[in-house]
Amino acid sequence: MKRAVCALLPLLLWAACEPASLPAPSIVSVSPERVAVGVPSSLSVRVDALLPITVDYQEQLVDPEQLAMTVRLAGRQVDTPFAEPDGTLIVPVPEGLELGDYDIQVTLADGREALRERAFSIVPAPTLNGTPRSDDGGTQGDGGPGPDEPFEEIGGGITGFQIDPIQEQVRNKPFRITIRAEGPDANSFSGDVTLRASKGHLKSITRGAFSGGVRVEEISLSQQGPGVYVLVKDSRGNKGLSNSFRVRPH
Repeated sequence: MKRAVCALLPLLLWAACEPASLPAPSIVSVSPERVAVGVPSSLSVRVDALLPITVDYQEQLVDPEQLAMTVRLAGRQVDTPFAEPDGTLIVPVPEGLELGDYDIQVTLADGREALRERAFSIVPAPTLNGTPRSDDGGTQGDGGPGPDEPFEEIGGGITGFQIDPIQEQVRNKPFRITIRAEGPDANSFSGDVTLRASKGHLKSITRGAFSGGVRVEEISLSQQGPGVYVLVKDSRGNKGLSNSFRVRPH
């Protein structure tokens, strides 16, 4: 027997409902709101949505396609490698975006949409002292400071992490990744981080420690397939998302 129910994000509660009566989803928050130009980055997009699904109680199955969401940043569809229990989607920022403000759109499987205009900005890349790397700091129109405003650095202390590009890998075969802390205090960072894979299980073979803001970790991945990401995160929520890569069966 199949029955229509609803899933409520971010609380993940279940309730009987009629799809036609469901409210539009909303984008509650976007973090960070400013991303440095030319630097691989990711965004945390928190979505509040009531999701209609049909549950097959005889087979005890739910078709995951009913829970699918499409995310567009600056009009470009992006992967959604991580979805947290509180409704936060962790997505990569498309490469090649110029200075300026950009929208985020989330579309549910049933066609309902949420749009957040000017959700994030691409700004000049800062140095450790907060000044732009070039003489062109941009304008207010393209995401830069105004004529009477000093350039403000993005955050302070540790602002996130970068993972060096990961090439194609083999399932259950150990390989090394390099993690780099970012921010004014990156060189002195000695905290711990956790690692997750977007598909399957990530196993830490050899755990490293940060030295000069860099940490090398040996890991293996249990699931093969394309579009795999690795997420690094510290206890304060600072994070870094790897590039997308393929894991071969052998």
